[in-house]
Formats: sequence, C-alpha cells, structure tokens
Amino acid sequence: MAWSYRGSQRGRGVAGMLLASLCLLSAGAGLAQPDEETPDVRVIIDVSGSMRSNDPEQLAASALELLAALLPDGTSAGVWTFGERVDNPLPLDEVNEAWREAAMALRPALVEYQPYTDIEAAVRRAAESPADGGRHLVLLTDGMIDLPPARGAKPAVDDASRRTLLEELAPTLTEQGVVVHAIAFSDAADRDLVERLSRTTGGLPALVASPESLPGAFLDIVERILPADQVPLVDGRFVIEPGVEAFSALLFHTPEGAPPTLIAPDATRYTSEAPPSEARWRVAPRFDLLRVPDPAPGEWRLEGEVGSDSRIAVSGAVSLQLVPLPAVVHPGLALPLEAWLARDGEPWREAPENLAVGATLFDAEGAPRAEVWLPRQEERFVGELTVPDLEGAARLRLLARGEGFVRQRDLAVNVQPLLGLLDQAEEGHGLAGEVGLIPLGERFHEDLATGREGEAVPDSAADRFIDFVNDLPAHVAALWRDARPRLERRAAAFAGDPRQWVAAGLVLLLALLVLRHTRRRRRVVHREDPYV
Repeated sequence: MAWSYRGSQRGRGVAGMLLASLCLLSAGAGLAQPDEETPDVRVIIDVSGSMRSNDPEQLAASALELLAALLPDGTSAGVWTFGERVDNPLPLDEVNEAWREAAMALRPALVEYQPYTDIEAAVRRAAESPADGGRHLVLLTDGMIDLPPARGAKPAVDDASRRTLLEELAPTLTEQGVVVHAIAFSDAADRDLVERLSRTTGGLPALVASPESLPGAFLDIVERILPADQVPLVDGRFVIEPGVEAFSALLFHTPEGAPPTLIAPDATRYTSEAPPSEARWRVAPRFDLLRVPDPAPGEWRLEGEVGSDSRIAVSGAVSLQLVPLPAVVHPGLALPLEAWLARDGEPWREAPENLAVGATLFDAEGAPRAEVWLPRQEERFVGELTVPDLEGAARLRLLARGEGFVRQRDLAVNVQPLLGLLDQAEEGHGLAGEVGLIPLGERFHEDLATGREGEAVPDSAADRFIDFVNDLPAHVAALWRDARPRLERRAAAFAGDPRQWVAAGLVLLLALLVLRHTRRRRRVVHREDPYV
C-alpha cells in the first residue's frame, strides 16, 4: 500500500522528485524489445457480449487471419479468448501451414459470446507458460474489467482486479520480459488501462476508432514484433534492385474491390489464379498476401484496388538496421535515432558513398509532421527527431537512399503528452488506475450514480494528482530498467549539448510548479463517526 501524501512533508518532496524522474526517463520509456529470432506471439481476444454489436462483421477474425498469414514459419504463437472465463482455442505451438489453417478456422470460436470481461485473468493465463524468446501478448478488448457479482461487491471487485493488473501483474510481466500490445476497440473501452498496460511493459497501445481499422492495428503490432525492410510503394509502382532475394506484397482492398494484378518489369501479368513461378498468393476478403522469390529487377506495377496501407517488404543480403525505438513518445522531446546498413549481419562497409538516411514522423492522417536527415558518423547515421505537438497514433519512417538502392522501415508509435497528466488530474478522470476511480465508460451491472462504499468525501484535483504521484515509484523503476541503456548511450553527449541542459531545467521547473500548486491546494479532511 502506498503511503499517504496528506500531512506528510516528506511525501511532497519525494513526490516532486519522482515526477521529475518520470519526465526525464520518459524519453526512453517503453522501449521495444530487440529483434528476436524466434518471437513468441500470444493473441488475446475479447468475446464478451458487447462484441456482437461492436464488431458485427467479425473483423476481429479478419485481423487474426491477417496475423496468421504474416507470422513466419518457426514463430511460436497461440490464441486465447475471454469473457467471464478464459479459453485457449488454439494452443501455443510452432507456426506452420497446419497452425495457420487452424487459426483461419477460429472464426466460429470468436462468436461464442460470454457475459462479463475478465481482462486480468486473460492476461495472466496467456502469459503464464514460459518461452524460449521474448513473449509478446496482443490484447484486443472493446470494454473494461467487469466481473460477475458472485466474485464480490461491485464496483469494488472490478477496481481491485484493475489495480492488480496494472500495479502488480504488469510490473511482474515487465521483469519477465513480457511485452503487452493492447488494442482498445470501441469508445466504451478502458483506454487508460490499455495505454498504461502497454506503456509499463514496453508495448504499443492502439486506440481503434472503427472495426475497419482493426487489421491495420494488428499489422502495426506485427511490424513491432517482426520488423521488416520495405521499398516505397507509390501510385501502385515499386522498384526491385538487383540482389533482392524475395519480396512480399501485402495488398489491402475492400471485399467488393477489383482483385489485384501484378505486372512484372517485362510486362508479364500475374493474378492469384496465375501467380509467378514458385510464388505463394493468399487471398482473403480484405487483403491479398503474396510472396515472390527471386524477382526480376526493375519496376513492378499493381493494378486493381490497392489500399493506402498496402506495403512491399523485401529480403536479401543487405538490410536496414535500427537501434530499438520506443513505442510511446512525447511531444517536445528529442527522439534519438541511429541507423546503419548491414550485409549478412555485419556493417556494410561498401555502402554507396552518396547514401543518406532520413526520418519522418507522420500523423494518423498520413501527413508528415516532422522530418530530419541523420548525419553520417562513419558506418552509422545518428541524430535526433523532435516529436511535434500532436497526440495519438503516428508512424515513424526511416528511409535509406543511395545510388541504385532504397530501403525503408515503418514503425507505429503512440504520442502521449506528459502535461496531459496534470490536465487529467484537474478533470478528475483519466488517472483511474492510479487513484482508484471508476474509468469513464459503461458498466452493465451497476448504477453509475452510486458512489464508493463509505467514501462520500470528494478529493480535490491536487489530492487526486498526488495520490497518482504516490504510485510512481514502481512505474519509475520499470522506466529506469527500460531506459537505462539509451540514457547511458546519450550520457556523453548530454554535457556538451546546451539543449539538454535547457530541457532538464524545464523539467525541474515543472516539478517545482507542481509542488507549489499542491501546497496551495492541500486540504485536511476531518472524518467524523456516524453518531456525531
């Protein structure tokens, strides 16, 4: 139990220090796991009754089919479903064609709707078995924790489960190397839980506005777990240079759209019914996925409906490498970037002399919001990109271009403002997990007008914020574990960069302002016995 702020001078000092630590460490928080040879992917899908109306076209099943198609052979993967109970319709196993066929056949299991929503039990159950590599949990939910009344008085039993998930289970998973990528699917979903669970474990939080966006959210997470080199796809055209061993085309389209046609540099036309030699072409209602080995160099073209999220991944001896990048970034803070080209796993010393590497951050609408070219330092390109003033989903693109060569990496990120914590405290919501409040959203088994048992005295905004700060030590410890390698790499550059000293001064000033604000707003609560 966290010690109470009220009446404690020591509490105010420690709270201010913790806030400053959080601000400093947040630049390196939520670091994605390094590339793993055999990642372990565990998908957890909400099958509570509300999914019937929130996903009438079963696009969650389509997203699962996309995930199954994208996972390479040798990956370990499994599927869990949850409502009141947790089921495991597709046990953890090595991915192969048999596993993919079993995953494609899971659609009926995803409509076996259940009452209630036990997110804590689902995450605990899916994470419990060990793995050879890092474990990645992909959680999809359209609601909030909602346990049966038989488990205890509501909403206390729901709040207790939520606190256990965020304050005990999530830090434990972080220590075990388990990353949770959580997708909030509907306006009623507990978005604060999704963001905190992902941020604590180093995963990507995704807030999906419509069912049609679900496959894209799954794809963003897959690219976090299994990053791949791409080549630009512009107006249905892409260029394959000599030395590329294979390319994979993921082509999104509507169920009614014209089927795609692939046109080779020699003008040969290919379709799903007549694919290139040795190629694999998988057709689904909302996407086509094809892999072409040993492709002819030159410009390839696509005809038919090709969605804007379509992409071309390539494999070969040369690859674009990046240092691990955070899944959550913050406006106004510099994001350190480091990239290089590797050939057969070693730095490519013969890279083109005119090679240039740039980074661009796009907002959710695909508009570029920040761009920087990285200075070359021997075999590497090192620099920083200052995150612009935006919020929510964004995409970071690293592009390497030289004579006769181009590679790019796209990574989804989530932009979360640091000062938003203060705004949420003033409004009295958004910090539900930290202060034990009921999140905004619908519970179907309680009267929303009912207050907490025996707690009729409302807290001020300052009290709510300091209660939140009191819970920060565990979060700061997790952030430090994730951020330490990046901070050590930047320590040498810190002393010589005046901008870093200015940023540190602003953080200290923010902490002092918060401390002054809370002193003015602090109050003493006098509780009286009922008979008085």
